[in-house]
Amino acid sequence: MTDFPNIIESKIISREFDALWEELQLPGTINEQATTLVICSAYTIGGPEEAQLRKMMQACKLAETDYNIVQTEEGKPIAWHQLRDKLQPKYVLLLGLHPQQLGISALFHLYAPTRFNDTVWICGPSLQDMEIQPDAKKQLWVNGLKPVFVDTTTN
Repeated sequence: MTDFPNIIESKIISREFDALWEELQLPGTINEQATTLVICSAYTIGGPEEAQLRKMMQACKLAETDYNIVQTEEGKPIAWHQLRDKLQPKYVLLLGLHPQQLGISALFHLYAPTRFNDTVWICGPSLQDMEIQPDAKKQLWVNGLKPVFVDTTTN
């Protein structure tokens, strides 16, 4: 019977994914009434990325009380199921991150809305990348943000 692998001693999931089961600590002030969640890579407060994000949200006709921002480090897992349960967003704007980083095994359209887990997701490049790629920012606006937030009469 030594020909069979011992799966109990096998490394199946590395420790980096423990974050998906540990209790999530959300930084900053969270507005529980907000319907939109922005998940993005970390940026400097008061820097050009923050200004760009605020302008994007204003163009979407969203007040600061209409959305929450969660910043995360590149490659650091963050549990979507905990974000969903705590914040209950109707819309998620995922900037510069892959769904796998949130523990989601699904592919989303880039720049276009995708419905997943009773939520509308819009994925785009990081705020830093949009600073140097205006075409990417335009595609995100035309194909994702404008149809969801501006061209609809009810959100």
